Amino acid sequence: MSDYTTEKKFVVAEGDAGELYIFLTAKKDAPCAPQIIYDGRDHAVFLRNREQKIILDYIHPDIREKLKKAREVVMVETLLDDNIKDSYFADIKMVEKIPVDWSLIGLTTWEKALADTAGA
Repeated sequence: MSDYTTEKKFVVAEGDAGELYIFLTAKKDAPCAPQIIYDGRDHAVFLRNREQKIILDYIHPDIREKLKKAREVVMVETLLDDNIKDSYFADIKMVEKIPVDWSLIGLTTWEKALADTAGA
């Protein structure tokens, strides 16, 4: 599991025509054949390039159906001052189940994470 990193702060936005944008912190190096692997559940894996597997954790339930129906999303990488460093399309590949044991990297479900923060 060590070859995965977790993107804890990202934003999914919907454009006027229904297109999806995912805003995340800018990364080093350029993306190469970016793709999102998604199974319609709590987490997705963003394959930015051969070396970078980024977990998009806790996909909000309101976004899941839209993400499942999308063929691609626009990835927007931002700098600390909210300036855009890069933007590009990433294809979405729907799978039956992402073969990752999320509990091994400390992730549960979106609903459980929300309940844990509410009780804190």
